[in-house]
Amino acid sequence: MTQFIPRWFIRWANLVPLRYVFIIPFIILLLLTVSIIGGLSWYTGQTAVNTLAYQLRQSVSIRIQDHLNHYLETPYKVNRTVQDALNLNWLDAQQVTSLQAFFFKQTQLFDEMSYIQLGNINGEFIGVERRTDGVLSVDIADQTTHGDMESYLLNAQGLHDKKPLSFVPAYDPRQQIWYKAAEQTQQDHWTIQVGKSNWSEIFSFFGQTWLSITHSTPLFKEGKLIGVVATDFTLTDLSRFLHDLKISANGQTFIMQRSGELLATSTQEQLYTLEAANKKIQRLSALSSQTPLIRQTAEFIQKQFHDFQTIQEAKQTEYLLADERQFVQILPFRDAVGLDWLIVVVVPETDFMGQINANTRTTIELASIALCIALVLGFIISYWVIRPISYLNRAAQHLANGTWTQLPIERRDELGELTNSFNFMATQLKETFDNLEEKVAFRTAQIVKQANELAQANQHIKLLNEQLRVDNVRMSTELSITKRLQQMVLPRAEELAEIECLDIASFMEPATEVGGDYYDILQENGRIKIGIGDVTGHGLESGVLMMMVQTAVRTLLSSHIDNPKDFLSILNRTLYGNLQRMQSDKNLTLSLIDYHNGRLHLSGQHEEVLYVDKTGKIERIDTISLGFMVGLEPDITDFIMHREVHLAEGDGIVLYTDGITEAMNEKRQQYGIQRLCDIVSQHWSLNATEIQQAVIIDLRRHIGTCKLQDDVTLLVIKQKELTAQNTQLTDYFNIDALKSA
Repeated sequence: MTQFIPRWFIRWANLVPLRYVFIIPFIILLLLTVSIIGGLSWYTGQTAVNTLAYQLRQSVSIRIQDHLNHYLETPYKVNRTVQDALNLNWLDAQQVTSLQAFFFKQTQLFDEMSYIQLGNINGEFIGVERRTDGVLSVDIADQTTHGDMESYLLNAQGLHDKKPLSFVPAYDPRQQIWYKAAEQTQQDHWTIQVGKSNWSEIFSFFGQTWLSITHSTPLFKEGKLIGVVATDFTLTDLSRFLHDLKISANGQTFIMQRSGELLATSTQEQLYTLEAANKKIQRLSALSSQTPLIRQTAEFIQKQFHDFQTIQEAKQTEYLLADERQFVQILPFRDAVGLDWLIVVVVPETDFMGQINANTRTTIELASIALCIALVLGFIISYWVIRPISYLNRAAQHLANGTWTQLPIERRDELGELTNSFNFMATQLKETFDNLEEKVAFRTAQIVKQANELAQANQHIKLLNEQLRVDNVRMSTELSITKRLQQMVLPRAEELAEIECLDIASFMEPATEVGGDYYDILQENGRIKIGIGDVTGHGLESGVLMMMVQTAVRTLLSSHIDNPKDFLSILNRTLYGNLQRMQSDKNLTLSLIDYHNGRLHLSGQHEEVLYVDKTGKIERIDTISLGFMVGLEPDITDFIMHREVHLAEGDGIVLYTDGITEAMNEKRQQYGIQRLCDIVSQHWSLNATEIQQAVIIDLRRHIGTCKLQDDVTLLVIKQKELTAQNTQLTDYFNIDALKSA
């Protein structure tokens, strides 16, 4: 490190006495410390303000967002409750008067709800309203009112007076905006679903002192539209919630639409004016707010982002108001059916800086006092430290000249211990010099001995490496033979071509020299046995187990064991016995498929079987419940089930091992069953070989330069054109299937 220090400085520093070297850096360090403390105090204050303002804005905006989510759940809950009650036949939308008690209870449960209404497809209507004086009333328009809408007061039991308060002639709810907006939803005629909900514009009825909004939902019964339910609720509680939030002394929050019109503020100012002449409301814009902080913040947001519509994600910014920083948080709020509002939190910097500035001044004052005290103590301590060091220096010079000096011990601190250590060192140093030659000779003899031992160990390692090379050659030969035997028992292309009724393409690529995947296609007396499995692990044992499975399957097929349950149970017992003799913990998943005249009998547990009809539509058949791991338990008879699938012309199945679906690319993303289904569906119009090639090409494109981590096996089987006799049999099965349906 000294190479970076100028030579003149080193020469000058070497001339300075140690007592001054102690004092001068000490003074410089203290001055630097005080300066840094002052600077850090100011910087920490600013950082603390920024951090605190960020956290405060973030937490307040999130609390407002959570409150909005909870608050806006009310109309969803109410409308969904009506739909559920209709589905359970608890309510009848065709008898609107029967809904009066239900709507009365809903209005009592939710104070923020000002109106709930329902209109059916016959033009009948009922609505329960919370009036300005808190009293509930009901509006009815049906055959009993001759199409007019009559209003009645409700008592505490939800019953209305006989004398109407008012009426609206020829009232048809189907012509109302809330009904038409919800009626537009198109529904899937195969299922019964609640339609898409809609939000209305913000409004206020004449005579109200609050803003309201309507949430309407179409109602369905057995897949048909039977009416629309709508809920009005007030936004007054939002301003009350914002007012009750503890932000800071002068902080403000407000919620506005993208147009800039206010929905709620923490100041609870009047959000609209009512024109008595035409009974219209004039909404208050944030740009026209009577609260300066809200108005200035809205003007700043509009100026910085050009338009409220451009804000699509949470923003944190700041601006100057009267030379004081104002911290601003903007959080968009959206829901699934059209609400798009902005939540704004603004906090003045002065709410945080008062105490921080006072703390900074106190810190600087205390640091200055500490500096003065430290300077005085520095001079005293430096003299106290230097004095015994000078004694040690003179004693060291004597020691260098061969004089073994013993220093008097005057102190009991670290320097006293250093003096004691120096005296002890001087005593030991002479003894060390005397014994050094003897120790060097002894150590040399040890090194020679260790060198001889290392040479012997090196020779032994060479012998072990040679033995390992021989073992590797033997193992490689065994694996090559096993791999060759494994490939020899796989079905040949000419065997597959002899199966006239099926178009079959197969592919198998092991991840190691000897893989654990198994597949086979055997034909015996007009019946075809198709098998696919995956042995746990790789290597010699996996390859041997695969060949045992193939031999056992062919043996059982030749023995005319037709029952799938017996077939798989006998196969399992045979393999389990062999594995126990081998003392191996291997097992495998195995699915067996019997094919005859367009009918497939599927049994055994493996990956999902993809059944593909001639149009390319895919059904994924889960095999978990059709069997159990083979070779794991002595008897799996109780676990074995089977499923029958019929193949028409152009239909088929796709069998595979998990080496395809779990193949990963450089980003550790799996190929996946869905991508396999998409590729098969897109290319199903081709023959089996072309489909198989398309899948393998797409798989290699997915993994890129990565290596396969598991064996890959793929079988594509398509039903060719059936003979006349088979066609009659197919029609027979189709008739039975229709009767069962």
